[in-house]
Amino acid sequence: MFRDVATQYHSEQRTMQAFMSLLTLVEALAEITEQTAQPGTEGAPLLTLEDAGQAFAEITNRVLNCKYVGVFALDQPGELQRLLGVDGLPADEVPRLRKDTAGVPLADYLDDAALAQFHANQILTLDLKVQPFATKRSTHHARYRLVAPLMLHGQFIGFFTVAKNDDRYPDVQSAYSPAEIAMASGLARLAAQIFEKVRLLQEKAEAQANEQKLQEATRRYEDFLSVASHELRTPLTTIKGNVQLAQRRVRSLAKQTDPSVLPIDTLQRIEEPLKETLLNFNRLERMISELLDFSRIQADRFVMVKQPCNLVGIVRHAVAEAQQNTCRRTFLLSLPEAEVVPIYADADRITEVINNYLSNAHKYSPAGLPIHVSLTIEGSRADVAVRDEGPGISPADQARIWERFYRAPDIKTQEPGCSHANLGLGLYLCKEIIDLHQGQVGVTSTPGQGATFWFTLDLAR
Repeated sequence: MFRDVATQYHSEQRTMQAFMSLLTLVEALAEITEQTAQPGTEGAPLLTLEDAGQAFAEITNRVLNCKYVGVFALDQPGELQRLLGVDGLPADEVPRLRKDTAGVPLADYLDDAALAQFHANQILTLDLKVQPFATKRSTHHARYRLVAPLMLHGQFIGFFTVAKNDDRYPDVQSAYSPAEIAMASGLARLAAQIFEKVRLLQEKAEAQANEQKLQEATRRYEDFLSVASHELRTPLTTIKGNVQLAQRRVRSLAKQTDPSVLPIDTLQRIEEPLKETLLNFNRLERMISELLDFSRIQADRFVMVKQPCNLVGIVRHAVAEAQQNTCRRTFLLSLPEAEVVPIYADADRITEVINNYLSNAHKYSPAGLPIHVSLTIEGSRADVAVRDEGPGISPADQARIWERFYRAPDIKTQEPGCSHANLGLGLYLCKEIIDLHQGQVGVTSTPGQGATFWFTLDLAR
């Protein structure tokens, strides 16, 4: 009876020691991964799977009585082995183990019966004298193996092996006690969770690094746009001034020259290319301005100069300017009875929005059809709308036209000689400007029946 009590006591002691060893392992590995996950550790070396595997091997070797512990990942497809960490082997044998196992299928080590147990997520205990490796492989002077599969979300991600010498154990059953096998099962679940956490930390760090690279690339891109826009403006302004001067001289020459000496049609043929050049300069100027405004918005340097102004005057002036630039187009303007609609806004920016709406309506509707412009007041709200009688905009394009760099692929210019070239920034900038005025933009359109672009401002602001 005394002997039974002593045996039970020793069994309970071994169980308690195994439990405490497992707690030690949990705490140690948790500390390793938590140090990496702590905020404020930017610049610290990132914990890799190899780091975690090596730490796991070292700690496991301390709590289990064995020759060495090896930890392996299984890369798919093919369950190819990759050594993550090893502890207990002489230093000169570690490279050999790494070389022997690198990229080698697990099936080269385990026979079909052992593989079936492995895939059933069972702990394997092997006597390599009785059951040698499936193909000729080094045993590293250790006869016995305990192989514990690591499974996560139904997938085998690796395994660890506990190797023992044969000099103290007559058979594999005595080499690995039930308590050690139970502990190995718990360690396998723990290791899988640890490696998953390390993998997620790595993905997070890579995502953060990619985000930083993207932000840096974006910053450089925006700086380039800002510098390029500034640098292009000066020579373009000079060239545009020279073209306008040439136009005035041609017109002056037409008034002063006898038609019999220099026919009018000859002067007109000279002036036409100048007109076309000036139109292209205006388009290029607008594109440069859009790039510059875009770079300022992205850098949070977009300046709004708000002051009291008259919305009626802003709308009327924008339409008059559009009429002057496109003399063949009819504009139908509808304004409220009041001559003054006071509003606190950046008049130049609001004019820019209206000009963009008018330019789009001019480009995308036939020349013979009018463009309708209206300003209506409802309570403290002012609505400005520009409606064309063009082909309209599809619902899919309506959902995206306010995005930066988006250009509707199926919309073609209707005005002869009107360029379709644009950066896809015009409507994006319109929305940004109206948003900065705490207003709203929108479009309503039925394919084949034209489109109405509008914006709303609160007069009380």
